[in-house]
Amino acid sequence: MPNWSAIEASFLRQPHAQQLGELAASLARLNSWSQKSAIRELAPILLSESLLYVSLIQQKSEINNVELNQLQDLLQNWINVWDKSMEITDIASVASTWSQRVLEMSGLLAS
Repeated sequence: MPNWSAIEASFLRQPHAQQLGELAASLARLNSWSQKSAIRELAPILLSESLLYVSLIQQKSEINNVELNQLQDLLQNWINVWDKSMEITDIASVASTWSQRVLEMSGLLAS
């Protein structure tokens, strides 16, 4: 099990743009790992990591970002129904789209 306290502390030391970049990378890992046989075991961890990142970004932000709220709700829903009849490819595809959106929000691509 990951050391969530250490992950959180490391994440909070990063500038906002890098935090968004970390979130985008976490979502992208869901897509890349969806082709691997270990995804059933790893997906809940990757989903929890992404949810933690969104929550931390939302806590620090003075702006209520509608898109991040939507992503937070989506991640929580995926975590809640993960063991049920969820299609990994569907989650991976949506996570990939969100990864791109978050990366664009970060401004890291423009620099």
